Amino acid sequence: MHAFMFCSATLLAVVILAVGCGGNANHSEKSAVREHPNKPIEKLAGDVDVVPTAEMLDKGRVLMSYSDCFTCHKETDRKRGPAFQDIAARYPMNSNYIRVLAKRIILGAKGSWGNVVMPPHPAVSEEDAETMVMYVLSLDRK
Repeated sequence: MHAFMFCSATLLAVVILAVGCGGNANHSEKSAVREHPNKPIEKLAGDVDVVPTAEMLDKGRVLMSYSDCFTCHKETDRKRGPAFQDIAARYPMNSNYIRVLAKRIILGAKGSWGNVVMPPHPAVSEEDAETMVMYVLSLDRK
């Protein structure tokens, strides 16, 4: 009887340890995107110096729909990467930021939103990447 109770207690301890250690395995990925989800995203410095046309924004939306962007991003909620609205909240519609973000799409990036890594997309042209960025930046909720 003593051996049965010992085995039961040991099994219970192992189960509790396994659940306690593994139950929050996804926490680091979620917190890497945005460590303080209630903290508002601060807009980076820079004047708005680009006003894309409706045609450009439509083209950006279409380009994104044919890409793999939605594998890691969603428009309003974070997935693996930041939400497009969060990106738009951080970056003004500025030609310098548009170029930088387009390069990040093409070359890949890490560190802007925690430890999340965006893989490179070398098949995307610089012009298409900039059009996609303008579409994303147009999603700013202000």
